[in-house]
Amino acid sequence: MPKSRPTTESAEEAVAAAGGSIDQIREILFGTAQRQMDTRLAKSDKALKKAASEAEDRLADVKSDLIERLGTLDSNLETQIGQVLDKLDATQTDIEQKLQAAQRELSDNLSALEKQLRQDMADQAQDQRRRLKELQDDLDSAVARLEDEKTGNQDLGSYLMEIGLRLRGDQSFDAIQASINADGDGEPKA
Repeated sequence: MPKSRPTTESAEEAVAAAGGSIDQIREILFGTAQRQMDTRLAKSDKALKKAASEAEDRLADVKSDLIERLGTLDSNLETQIGQVLDKLDATQTDIEQKLQAAQRELSDNLSALEKQLRQDMADQAQDQRRRLKELQDDLDSAVARLEDEKTGNQDLGSYLMEIGLRLRGDQSFDAIQASINADGDGEPKA
C-alpha cells in the first residue's frame, strides 16, 4: 500500500503542475470559440430578455385592450338590453291599449246591436199590433156585413115551409105565397 500513496500524490502533483498548462492549452485551443460562445449566449440572453419584456408589454396592452373592450361590450349589452326591455314595455303597453280599445269597440257594438234589436222588436210588435187591429176590424166588418145580409129566423122558417109544401105538392102556389107573407101571428100580409 505504501507504493500507491506516492503514485496518487505524484499524479496529483503532476496534474497540478500541468493544470496551469492545460488551462493555457485549453485557452489556446478553445478560448476564441469559448468567448464567441459566451458573447453569443450573452446576446441571446439579452435578446431573450428583450423579447420577454416586449411580450409582457404586448400581453399587458392586449389585456388592457380586452378589459376596455369587455367594458365597452358590457356597457353596450346593458344599453341594448335596456332598449329591448323598453321596446318590450312599449309593445306591451301598445297591445294593452289596443286590447282595451277593441274591448270598448266591441262593447259599443254590442250595445248598439242590442239597442237596434230592441228597436226592431218594438217595431215588429207595433206592426203586429197594427195588423191584428186591421184583422180585427176586417173581421168585425165581415161580421156586421153578415149580420146585415143574413136571413132572419122567420124568413128562414118561411123558406123551409115553402120548400116543404112544394115537396108535398098539396098546396097551391097562392097558399105557399100566403104562408110566406104571413106575419108571426099567422095572418097573411097585405
